[in-house]
Amino acid sequence: MPRFLVYAPDYPDHLAQRLAVRPEHLERSAKDPKGLMVYSGPIAPRPGTKQHATPPPPGQLNLAGSFMVYQMNSLEEVWARLKEDVYWRANVWDKERLIVEELIDV
Repeated sequence: MPRFLVYAPDYPDHLAQRLAVRPEHLERSAKDPKGLMVYSGPIAPRPGTKQHATPPPPGQLNLAGSFMVYQMNSLEEVWARLKEDVYWRANVWDKERLIVEELIDV
C-alpha cells in the first residue's frame, strides 16, 4: 500500500487556535485504523520567526505545524482524511502551503 508524506504548516500566529482544538485533533487521530498513520508529530517554529522568539503559554509546547506519514490507497484518500481534521476545518493549517507527496520505496 502506498505511503504519503504530509507537511502541514500552521498559519502564522495561530498557536492559540491550534491549542484550542488540539484535544479534538488528538482524539480523532486516535480513532484512525491501526496502520493508517505510520508516523506523525508536531513541527517546531522556524528559527528567526516571531513565533520561535515568543514563548508559548505556560505548560504548552510551541507548535507551528504538523507532519504525517499515512499509508493509504490513494492521494485522494489522504486529502479526504486531511480535510476532515479539525486543524483543516478550524483554519489552523496553512492550506496554501500544505504539501502531500507519495513516498517511493527503494
